[in-house]
Parts: sequence; C-alpha cells; structure tokens
Amino acid sequence: MSLRIRSQKDLEIKLQGLEKPESFDNSLEQYPTDPSLAAHVAVTAYLDGNILGKKVADLGCGFGVLACAAAMLGAYHVVALEIDPVQAAMAVQNCRKYPVSVMNSDVYEMKERVDTTLMNPPFGSVNPHSDQIFLSRAVELSSHIYSIHNEKSAEFVREFLSAKGKITREERVSILVPRMYSHHTREYMRIPAVFFSTDVLI
Repeated sequence: MSLRIRSQKDLEIKLQGLEKPESFDNSLEQYPTDPSLAAHVAVTAYLDGNILGKKVADLGCGFGVLACAAAMLGAYHVVALEIDPVQAAMAVQNCRKYPVSVMNSDVYEMKERVDTTLMNPPFGSVNPHSDQIFLSRAVELSSHIYSIHNEKSAEFVREFLSAKGKITREERVSILVPRMYSHHTREYMRIPAVFFSTDVLI
C-alpha cells in the first residue's frame, strides 16, 4: 500500500478522524459511507490495481470519505462531486492535504474521464431512479466502477452493469449509520447493501 497506509485497518482509523456534518438531508438520501466500509471499498479497488497512480472520481462524495480514502492509497488525482454545499465544503476541509478537487455540482457537470469511480450514490428510495443517474454517469466517465447500492435494487443494478461491462464482484455488505433522521428509532442501525465492482467494456 502507499507510504501513508499500512493496512485496511490503518486506513479505517484515519477515515474515522474526518470531520462529519452535524445534520444530513433526507431529500438527497444522504447516508454517509462508514469508515469500515469505505476502507474496504477503497482497498478492494487498490488491490485490483485501480487506485495507485490513477485518476479517480467520487460521485456524490458527501464529506469526502471515499475521495480521501483513494487519495490516501496513492491516487494520482481525485475529482469529488457533491451537490450539497455544506457537505462539499466539509469535503474540501477533509481532503485539503491530498490531491483532491472538490466540485460543488451536479453529477452531470462532470466532464473529464477518469480511470476509476468510487461511489455510494443515492439509493433511489426517496427520489426514484436517482441511482440510475449516477450509474449512467459512472459508465460514461470511467473504466472501472466500485459502487454501493441498496440491497433491494441489486437485481436492477446487476442487469444495468452487466449490459455495460463485466461485473467482477457482487458482495453483500451493510452501511452502519447513526440516528440521522426523525424516522430512525435506534442510536445505530445497519442498512443492507450490495457492493459491486465492474469493468466497463462499452
């Protein structure tokens, strides 16, 4: 791994130190990637040879956890997009020591191609098909995609990605989230999710 990171656990610990927003916007389906899962996704991409020295995108970066993870693992440059100005400002702060460019913009404004996209996009539960928008842009912009999706949408994601390339990984995971919204009843909960990696072939 990079000189800064010795193990996946080391990366997870560093990601735990990032600043986090005090509140989140449910209308944007903001469920931040917890440090353990972010480290797992980034290290998986690293071991596949798709991080070190590569140009990486984080679409819907939130406060920058996946973007920072890629940079810590030796990405040449990371482009992080976030539509929420509060989250984008926090991503700028968290990633200030690394080669990360944060854009407070919609995913459609991303024009440059990258080698690899890492993302935990909206699940499409509040805003139907919002996950498809992110998938479509990732396919257009990158050669390799590492993405986290709602378990309920696994069949759709599988069909979509299979039509665009070769799925190299489909792994059941969960996102650990604190009580963030009024409908949450527990201090912490795990949201069932699926982690896909795909080599784009079109």
